[in-house]
Amino acid sequence: MLVVTSNWCVSDGTLFAGPPRRLIDRFRAEVRKASLRGGFRCDGSYRPVDAIDVVLAGDTFDWLISREWTGDVRPWDDGRRAAAARERVVCGAIGRSHRLLATLAAWMRRGIEVPAADRRGRPMSAASRLVPVRVAVLCGDRDRWLEQAVCDWMQPARASMPMIGTCWSDGDVAVRHGEEIDPFHAVCGSGPTLGESLAVDLIARFGATLDGLTGVGPLAAGLVRRLAGGRLIDAPTRLVGWLSAHDCGAMLPTTPRQRLVDAWHRSVALWHRAARRLPSGGVAGVDLVERIADWLERAAGGDGQPSRPWLDAIPASGGPLFGEAATTVLLGHPAADPMASAVWRRRVVCLGPGALQSGDHSDDHLYAPAAVLVRPGRSERQIEWLPLDAAAATVGWQDDDHLVRGVWLSAVSRGVAGIVDAA
Repeated sequence: MLVVTSNWCVSDGTLFAGPPRRLIDRFRAEVRKASLRGGFRCDGSYRPVDAIDVVLAGDTFDWLISREWTGDVRPWDDGRRAAAARERVVCGAIGRSHRLLATLAAWMRRGIEVPAADRRGRPMSAASRLVPVRVAVLCGDRDRWLEQAVCDWMQPARASMPMIGTCWSDGDVAVRHGEEIDPFHAVCGSGPTLGESLAVDLIARFGATLDGLTGVGPLAAGLVRRLAGGRLIDAPTRLVGWLSAHDCGAMLPTTPRQRLVDAWHRSVALWHRAARRLPSGGVAGVDLVERIADWLERAAGGDGQPSRPWLDAIPASGGPLFGEAATTVLLGHPAADPMASAVWRRRVVCLGPGALQSGDHSDDHLYAPAAVLVRPGRSERQIEWLPLDAAAATVGWQDDDHLVRGVWLSAVSRGVAGIVDAA
């Protein structure tokens, strides 16, 4: 059985908090339930799963949106000051991810208990067996220092550590974070990507400015968490949704509301200026910086849904992703246009959040990680979303090899032994 989860985005806590404890507990409970359901075969008989592989498909941590980067040091800088700041951010986030990491460590040490099967292929309530659990953690665009962190700062006991890398595969299913298909994360020399620039010089900067806004302070961490909890290009849409939600019941008076909007526009202008100095200004001949800045301004002003010109820069082939020989590809990174082609619909499952609408303002909507259950045997292969988010909608499709059905969650995730290719 394969469980893939991604985008927990645990930060160092200086600008926003991590996922609520109840969601980690829910994730743990749902994986246990899935391990039982995974033992039931198409003919109705029961046979415990042989093993469970849990893959964290990137962005387990968010090491970009931190107060450490709101001064004159950036995470992509060289030198001792930047290295020291990175260490503080990593250690802070590791400390705040204790409950999630403890859950994974316990599964690796002890496995997950499931009922044993009797001679007639039925689960027995009086007998159980332990199913071994293996864990792999993949690097994402917000925690790309993961391998360095494990080697230099976490000082792990190697025997109890998960596999660390950039890609997991069992030959038929491949898992990766997948940011390389996103033009916002195209690497341009030694500088930051546009995605990293948006995280640090826009979202983190905006979050830091909220400290001085009268009437906003108690709500600031929740707002930053909302803006950071998905595709950063959707941040203005989520800002509008958050403002609409908090207007109800006069939770946010008119004056602080306008101050928030003004602070956003100032942050966009400062990001625009900073991004112009970086080598990440264009992809495939498109001046993304200028067009993104225009989108960030107009979308936050409530001007409907302006067109998204950056989609023009996405390669029609889907990029290096389709070098995979696997039948099914699971990506932890939300695709810019996941339904762009029939190839995507047949082969690719994206685990990313969409933009929040005005009514979507619960913590569960942002953070609920989805889990994917892949049943063994080609004729029985099935991908199922674990029900961690009440604000989900059902989707599904079928191709020649397997059925894909379940729930498309607004927040993120996915999650048997495979191969982890180190970076």
